Amino acid sequence: MNLRPTNTGSARWRLSPNGFRRSRNTPTLARVGDERDASYSTGPQDCVQAAGPGPEWSNKPPVVASYAVIRLCEELCMVALLETMPEGFCSLGTRQHLGHLGPIAVGAQITITARCVRARGRFSSWQVTVRDSHETVGEGRMDFVAVHRPHYEARRLEPKRAALSSALSTA
Repeated sequence: MNLRPTNTGSARWRLSPNGFRRSRNTPTLARVGDERDASYSTGPQDCVQAAGPGPEWSNKPPVVASYAVIRLCEELCMVALLETMPEGFCSLGTRQHLGHLGPIAVGAQITITARCVRARGRFSSWQVTVRDSHETVGEGRMDFVAVHRPHYEARRLEPKRAALSSALSTA
């Protein structure tokens, strides 16, 4: 856990989003009010039955799976962030919350709207809404943090890769 002072000389501390320190040189990568819309034609690849074999998947009506909708919402937010991303940085999802409010028929055209509702340095939070031709079928929030990819991989992933490699070699 990385704690940092709220300002220089302060005795107050708070947790940075995802434990990442915020550099003074890191620009805000999103602005509150930024908005993106996208339309998508659902297909058989999005159907809940396409998720896998077994009764837990096949014993459902032929509707678009929640995970497919979450993926589309997350992708729209990431595309918006990519427009302002500095060289060497990428966005990582830190929270995906989607209320799947109604069924989406396979073959339906859906419209997704993502609007930035919070932005601070490398952290941003997006309100997402999903509509088909009849109703709002999904609403939620997607949170992201931008990381410098080489630094993130060296600091956060490499120790885990090393531990996995060690565990596999002793097994």
